[in-house]
Amino acid sequence: MNAIANVRSQLMPLLDALIVQLDSDGDAESADWFRHIGAALEAAREEEDLLMIFLERLGPTGPMANAADFSPLARLRLDRLLAQAQAVAFAFSAEGDPH
Repeated sequence: MNAIANVRSQLMPLLDALIVQLDSDGDAESADWFRHIGAALEAAREEEDLLMIFLERLGPTGPMANAADFSPLARLRLDRLLAQAQAVAFAFSAEGDPH
């Protein structure tokens, strides 16, 4: 499995779980925003594509203002996604090859 596919396999299940939770909570706008992240993740072909997702959309400066209104379960799922994304981003910066 190549590095990009490996990252997808780590993040997509967490992202999908968050989207399902947001839909269940009736937060369609946030669910759609995370669907766009999923589409960007699926479209990623280079390490730089992934880094842009991490920095611009999932990083500490990403547009996550609505997160404060998430249900406790959605917040937990978001925290898991962000923790895994951070681990992957760290692997990129530490070794240059995500795993």
